[in-house]
Amino acid sequence: MAVVERNFHGDLDTLEWTIPLYDMLSPEHFELERERIFRRSWLRVGRVDDLPGPDSYFVFDVPTLHTSLLVTRDRHDRVQAFHNICKHRGNKLVREGKGARPNFTCGFHGWTYNHQGDLLVITDENQFHGLDKCELGLSPVTTEVWEGHVFVNFDTEPSETLREWLGPMYDQYGGYFDTHEKIASYQADVNCNWHIAVNAFTEGYHTIWVHRSTAPDYLGGRGNPMRHRPSVELFEHHHRHSSPANQDHELSRAEDIAYTYGRKLHPAFDCDSSTMPPGVNSTRFDAWAFDGVAVFPTDVWLTGNWWRMELSFWPTAADRTLCTMDMYAYRVRNAGELIGRELHLSRGREVFREDMNTLEATQSMLMSGVVREIHLSWQEIALAHHYRESAKMMQAGAATAS
Repeated sequence: MAVVERNFHGDLDTLEWTIPLYDMLSPEHFELERERIFRRSWLRVGRVDDLPGPDSYFVFDVPTLHTSLLVTRDRHDRVQAFHNICKHRGNKLVREGKGARPNFTCGFHGWTYNHQGDLLVITDENQFHGLDKCELGLSPVTTEVWEGHVFVNFDTEPSETLREWLGPMYDQYGGYFDTHEKIASYQADVNCNWHIAVNAFTEGYHTIWVHRSTAPDYLGGRGNPMRHRPSVELFEHHHRHSSPANQDHELSRAEDIAYTYGRKLHPAFDCDSSTMPPGVNSTRFDAWAFDGVAVFPTDVWLTGNWWRMELSFWPTAADRTLCTMDMYAYRVRNAGELIGRELHLSRGREVFREDMNTLEATQSMLMSGVVREIHLSWQEIALAHHYRESAKMMQAGAATAS
């Protein structure tokens, strides 16, 4: 059995372990976060899987910034996001969904745009005075694609490219995300602050208690009973850690049946990461279960062998967050593999619900003001990093505003 040796990488010296969270829950503070954090960060809004060919598109609503995006792939294979608003009277150009069409026509008065955002048609154009079509195209949002993920930045002049924003992770996942297909998607609109939501999914300290019914012994084992992370990496903006598998885990009857003909998936793990790109289990820990990757500010990814989960947290108010989880797994070849994947799906859904169960209870009690500070341990180093990055962006935004 592997005995865990904890490896910490990155700037540890400036982390704070006592966080004045109560002061961050007010509507006034959140309004500053909208502008200083979310409007200046690179935000993941989808995958190119939803843009399978020329003239395809999808709509992505961004409640945090009070807007909707129309994300398109044009005939030159360029992926671009636009504010989903007609320049005539402000109607939402495409209401929802995804698909393919040559142009986008507003259902209010028929103004029509192409996939490059150009205004093509003004209905009854000669009734207008002094309009210039070239000045009335859709408003673009800076867009970049990385490993099939579509990222946008709402800043008029982003201070960093996506490569700079992702840092060392940018070159470490070649091909990984293409090996899976989406198998489920869940969404919950929760009465809690976005910090509380992100925090619940970026540490393993809670797993012994919160998941004691659904996945009681899937991590740690006798050599690591408190499930300490074998590897923690703090990047400039983001965080990544590896979770330790319990090599003493005994398959339940359901798991034994489900994984007889298929790959081992959460909560029973294939620990062999030898064929994975360098960003997955970066230290090549032998008893590896999966990685937790916090992509600041909205995303937390669990990246495993043969599967992954992508969680996003979009605040809509100081005390409300839209939480989503997309589940991915390897493409099955037969009914036996499908059974194993279905067990993974059902177990993952229940684990997600258990994590969500803490959010509103935490929010409601923190709002009492009885506890104004939270105290973090080394097990919660991802939270300390999250709050350091939040403070850094808030301070930078204040300096720019002044």
